[in-house]
Amino acid sequence: MKKSTNYLILAGLSLVLYLVIEFTDIYGNPGWFKFFLVLLGVTFLISGIALRRKK
Repeated sequence: MKKSTNYLILAGLSLVLYLVIEFTDIYGNPGWFKFFLVLLGVTFLISGIALRRKK
């Protein structure tokens, strides 16, 4: 798989984890963890798009 595709898949996975934690009470109210997942997802998304445009 291409590196950009891997980054886009990781961005999607981070988004799915965020949504699971947001709408379930698995961890209570972990604000810092939600922020970390959003930051991680955005970083992977930007990296994947940048690598895809580079080619």
